[in-house]
Amino acid sequence: MNPSAAEKTRPSRLLLFALLSAVLALSSSPIVAKAAVAVPDTIRVALFLNLGASKYQAITSTATLSSAGGMSLAWSDGQASLPIGTVPANRAAIFAMDAYRALVLETADYNAALASLKKIQVSSNAGTIVQLAKSGKTVYQVTEGAYSSAAGASAALSKWTSAGAASGPALSKARVVGPWAVETGAYASLAEAQAAADRLGGAGLEAFAALKPLGGAVQYVVRIGQEQDASKLGELRQTAAAAGAANARVPEAAEAYAALRQTVPQADAEATLYALPAGASAVIRAEPAGADGILLAERSKRTYRGSLEIGILNQSLSVVNEVGLESYLYSVVGVEVGQSWPLEAQKAQAVAARTYALFSGTGFQIANVVDTTVSQAYYGIDSENPNSTAGVDATAGEVLTYGGKLINAVFSANAGGKTADNNSEIWGGDQAYYSPAVTSPDEGPGEGKLDWFHVALSNGVNGYVRSDLLEDSGRKHDSGAKLLRVVGDGVAVRSKPQIVSTVEPLARLNAGELVVELKRVPEYNDFSWIEAPATPEQLLDSLNKRAKTPITGPLRTLEVTKRGPSGRITEVKANGAVVDVGVGDNWRSALGGVKSTLLSIEETGRYTIAGGDGKTREVSGQGGSLQVAGADGKARALSGPNVYVMDGDGVLRAGTTAAGFVISGNGFGHGVGMSQWGSRGLAEQGYDYQYILKYYYQNATLEKDAKR
Repeated sequence: MNPSAAEKTRPSRLLLFALLSAVLALSSSPIVAKAAVAVPDTIRVALFLNLGASKYQAITSTATLSSAGGMSLAWSDGQASLPIGTVPANRAAIFAMDAYRALVLETADYNAALASLKKIQVSSNAGTIVQLAKSGKTVYQVTEGAYSSAAGASAALSKWTSAGAASGPALSKARVVGPWAVETGAYASLAEAQAAADRLGGAGLEAFAALKPLGGAVQYVVRIGQEQDASKLGELRQTAAAAGAANARVPEAAEAYAALRQTVPQADAEATLYALPAGASAVIRAEPAGADGILLAERSKRTYRGSLEIGILNQSLSVVNEVGLESYLYSVVGVEVGQSWPLEAQKAQAVAARTYALFSGTGFQIANVVDTTVSQAYYGIDSENPNSTAGVDATAGEVLTYGGKLINAVFSANAGGKTADNNSEIWGGDQAYYSPAVTSPDEGPGEGKLDWFHVALSNGVNGYVRSDLLEDSGRKHDSGAKLLRVVGDGVAVRSKPQIVSTVEPLARLNAGELVVELKRVPEYNDFSWIEAPATPEQLLDSLNKRAKTPITGPLRTLEVTKRGPSGRITEVKANGAVVDVGVGDNWRSALGGVKSTLLSIEETGRYTIAGGDGKTREVSGQGGSLQVAGADGKARALSGPNVYVMDGDGVLRAGTTAAGFVISGNGFGHGVGMSQWGSRGLAEQGYDYQYILKYYYQNATLEKDAKR
């Protein structure tokens, strides 16, 4: 029998000390040399980006920017930066794609517009109220969406009309509006352009001031109309010219501009919305006017150092933060490791994060990295702390190389006591700089947490109860297992050893009730974990999302049949056949999103039964009923879902009468490269960041940027 993941990977501090001593004794004292690679001063981080569902998608319909010290805006086309103007302190500037939208309600009644917007906001964050002058009135247009086609906006319009969002005193019929318009101007100032837009609005036209790069400067024009296509633009141009539009023309579809619309989501919160065309290559760049960063409301109201660039890519709004590399790392290290962790662990994380970010190159087309764990977590200024900043500053410009090139310095939260062997267990490839299957002191997440008891209730249900809510009754069950007494009323019995507020307990017990102890386990954490029991249907669905050859149900057996050097699973059989899910790390998602592949699968409905004739029979939840013989010699079927049996060691085990599965294991993440919790453990044992890095990246060289 294969030992459990916990048994295979539980580290010994004495053994670890001996291993480290051997490694370090054979190594020369590390020296940080000047790097053979250049370390740039800045990095580009995508906060919103659409590269397609198979590559990367983080989509927003609007980007709302503000800064406590105000902002300056500039038009940037990659060749030049043309100033646009400023945004006052604590005032917002909103950016969107000038696309097809559902104009749900046009009204002169602001309260009606606000009521319409609130109905939209129940299920969409793409609703907007735009204020404009039209036919001598102040008009409010409630729109939703930024659709790439008129058909998409039309479908949305039907939805909102059916939902009652179009009800109210309307000035016109609800309709689809688009990005096609007639242009007039140019004007000497924004004020002149806005005055011209108001005059044209007085003639019943929909007119908006707009910015446009012309002749090496930003100029002001007016865009008239919000048409779905170009078919009506000729007629609209004549109407606009008759209304006094000077030099009215139909612009080319590829011309860059930013239409300016006044939004009023609330009566006291006006903001300018900059609508950028889908085909424009230029971007608007926002810089903080003072020392304060820029807040991006749609990204959890996080505030960022550096500049934010807003553009359009693949029919979606893109938002990229260009920031100093070291400033970027202040936040990354602050997110990735605990604020209270030793400084040497902060330093090790800083070097690994810096190397990993630079290894990516421009892996995201217009950005080097993204702000999620697809790259590494980056949450802006609020995630910085003095300890993370100190770790970054102390290692400024330092990177890990192999053969004169940056390494792919991947890391994970917790290796579960032993790092992965990438070549045979995770993604494949013989990267000589990863330390394969080395002991890692990862037990930290369990420190200070209470154990839990896996218990059986009198009604046959089994689950987990926290250890401080039970006490030894001094009595024994007929099987020899301890009977534990409940302490307190309303004690929850949970499906796994963890309190999850959104999951209802399996049962609640009151003081004095007795339960049977099955085993004592650690509380669910990043080092040691047990998932709630999974049904065959749940696992079959999850497996078939990854399996290259679909598994024909029902799922009766699921067993680990091979493991790699660290103990991680490398082969699993379902119903006796090998399942191919591609690279080894895919097993995490294939098994329902488990934390690590350093795991074991308990088949709760599978037993080997010894008969009276000495022969054994395997039961694997294949249907039919399980029967037992009583003391009176009569057989009866077990009709309930749960069953309790004594294993070969005389230990009481919880099983099920039908197929069922419990997955447990160690660690969190892929396990390749540096373990963050292991880094903390080594730092607490007195090792510095250079040795920590050498321990996890065995053949890498620590180098410093030649410019520093």
